[in-house]
Amino acid sequence: MDELKKRIMRDAEIAEGDIIRVDMFLNHCMDVDLLEKVGKDLAKRFRGDKVDKVLTVESSGIPLACFIALALDVPAIYAKRFHTGYIDPDVYTAEIHSFSMEKSYTIRVSRRYLEEDDRVLLVDDILSSGQAILGLVEIVSKAGAEVAGVAAAIEKATRDGGEILRKMGLRVEAAATVLRVEDGHILLAEDD
Repeated sequence: MDELKKRIMRDAEIAEGDIIRVDMFLNHCMDVDLLEKVGKDLAKRFRGDKVDKVLTVESSGIPLACFIALALDVPAIYAKRFHTGYIDPDVYTAEIHSFSMEKSYTIRVSRRYLEEDDRVLLVDDILSSGQAILGLVEIVSKAGAEVAGVAAAIEKATRDGGEILRKMGLRVEAAATVLRVEDGHILLAEDD
C-alpha cells in the first residue's frame, strides 16, 4: 500500500535493536484516515474468505482491527493483557512475549466471544517475532474455531514471525513489508 509505505519512509524512526518506531502515525498518535485506508486494503484481501470475527491483542492492534472489522462488517475482539474485574472470568488464555516491551503477558479472551464455527482473522499492527499472533492462534484453537488468516499493517521480514506463521499454513497479508534496516535506512518490499 503506497500511502503507508510513503509514511513509513517519511516518518518512521529506527530505535535500538532494530525496532522501527511508527507511533507517530500508527499506534500512539494515530492517523485515522491512514488507518482506515490500511484497514480497507487488508479487508479487501480477505473479502472472498469467510471471516466471522477479527481478533487482536490489546492495545496497539485495536485501531487497525476495528477498521478491518468495519470494512468486513464483522465484530472486532481484542485479547486483554491485564486481568481486570471487567472481563468475564471464563476466558481462554495464552502466554505471549512482547519483543518490543521485553515482557511476557497472559492474554485473555472471554469464552462468550469465540465460538466453534467462527473463522477468525488475526490482526497485528506490526508483525515481528509473531508471538502475539501465535498467542491468538492458541486462543482460537482452544475455542475450537479456525484462523482465517493474519493481517498486519507492517511485517518486519528482519524477524521470523511471518515465516513461522506461513510454515504453519497460515495466510499472512501485510500492507507494507520491511525487508531490512541498512545504514539507518528502512528498505521496503515493492510488491505489497
